[in-house]
Amino acid sequence: MYVVFSANQESAEGMEELDDDIAVTQTQVNFTCPLTQVEMVIPMKNKTCNHLYEEAAILGLIKTKHSQKKKCRCPVVGCGNSDVRESDLILDQILKRKIQNQKRNSNR
Repeated sequence: MYVVFSANQESAEGMEELDDDIAVTQTQVNFTCPLTQVEMVIPMKNKTCNHLYEEAAILGLIKTKHSQKKKCRCPVVGCGNSDVRESDLILDQILKRKIQNQKRNSNR
């Protein structure tokens, strides 16, 4: 059995591979807090849903909701985590370093 590829099929496959390469090389970490819409300084990672927030913003939201006797939902659109707790939050040291490095490099 012989398989014949036309030039169009080969170039289409080549373009798909190129698209995959472009997608990988253009990945950028988002440093913006979903609550403040400002670049994070102290990024806190939610161990439950893995979303990131600025420390002061998420702790303020949790405190406000708890004072209203309500649970704090994750502020990321579409996230199903309906009970964000302070105990679920950990400092994301790696992201913090990336943010600091980006600031240092942009100040040059």
